[in-house]
Amino acid sequence: MELREAVETLLTNVLNQLSYHPLFSPYLKASTENPPKHYLHQCEVIVRLALRKPIRVLIGDEIGLGKTITALAIAKYLENTGRAKRTLIVVPRVLVLQWRKELMRMGIPTSKIKHLESENIEFYRMQGFPEGYYIASMDLLKREERISKIVDVEWDLIIIDEVHKFGYKTKRFWKIGKKLVEGKPSRNAIFLSATPHRGDPRDYIHRLQLLDPYLVEDWKNLDKRLFYEATHGSILFRRTKEDVNNIYEGKKIFTDAKFYAGLI
Repeated sequence: MELREAVETLLTNVLNQLSYHPLFSPYLKASTENPPKHYLHQCEVIVRLALRKPIRVLIGDEIGLGKTITALAIAKYLENTGRAKRTLIVVPRVLVLQWRKELMRMGIPTSKIKHLESENIEFYRMQGFPEGYYIASMDLLKREERISKIVDVEWDLIIIDEVHKFGYKTKRFWKIGKKLVEGKPSRNAIFLSATPHRGDPRDYIHRLQLLDPYLVEDWKNLDKRLFYEATHGSILFRRTKEDVNNIYEGKKIFTDAKFYAGLI
C-alpha cells in the first residue's frame, strides 16, 4: 500500500509540473470567457501521446471527466506543432452546436470553425478544404454520396464522439469508420465514448481494429483478459471519477452522488 501511495504521489507531482511546462502548457490555454478547467488526468493523456506518430486512441473516461476538452487539447497540440492543419470532428447531429461552443472555449477562432452540411460540401471541395476545424454529423457522412467527397481530403486528425454508435453492423461503421479511419492508418484519430464496451466484446474489438491496423486476429482470439490489460494505457484510456479523486488530484474533485427514493 505504501509503494502504491508513493507512486501515486510521484505521478501527481510530475503531471502537475508538466501542466506548467512550456512544451505543453500552450495547448491547454483556452478562451478568457468561460474557459474549461484542466485536470491532471487530461494532462497525462497529452504527455503520453505527444510523441506518437500517428496518434490513434480511444478515450473512454467516465461521463463528466472532460473527454471533449482532452481531445481538443490534443488537437491544439498537433496544430501548434505543425502536425494538424485540417481536423474533422464527427458527432451526432444533436452535439454539433455543443462542439462549436467547446472549440470556442478552447480558444479556437470562429474563422477556423466550419460546419459541413450537404449543401456546402461541394463548395469546400472546390476550395480545396481550407485549413481549420470541420464539424459534421455522423448521419450526414454515412451516405455514400457524401463520404466519397471527403474521404480523400488530407485530414490530419479525425475525432469521432459517441463512437459507441459505430456498431459493426451500422453504416456509420462501414462508411465512416472503415473509410476515414481504418482505410487511412497514417491519420491521427481519436475516438470518444463514456461507454466504449457496452457488454459486447465483438462490437468493442471491431472498433479498436478501426484504430489499430495491427489488430488483425479474429475478435474471439482477442476477447481475453490479457488483451484488455494490454490495451489500457496504450490504445485505450479509461479513468473513473474515483481515479481522478484518489490517484490524480489527491482530493475530491468529484463529490459522492446522493440518491433519494421518491414515490410518484
